Amino acid sequence: MLEGIMQNLAGLLEEGVVVLLAGMGVVFCFLAIMVVAMFIMSAIVAKLNQLFPAKVAALPQAKKSQAVSIGEDIAIAIAAVLNKR
Repeated sequence: MLEGIMQNLAGLLEEGVVVLLAGMGVVFCFLAIMVVAMFIMSAIVAKLNQLFPAKVAALPQAKKSQAVSIGEDIAIAIAAVLNKR
């Protein structure tokens, strides 16, 4: 009886290892395919960027008066928080 139980456990352990290896193999293959696909898509996008370059709009220059007013707004906010405590 004990031998039967041990053989059953050994068989279950073997099946578990087979399922484990099969699952890990599937995940590894999926990740490898995904890495290759991302590399290919990156190359395609780089080639498309060379063929059709995007025009980058120049950012508007901030005026010094705006920078000062932003600083004043921050100072007012900090003073209000400190006053609230």
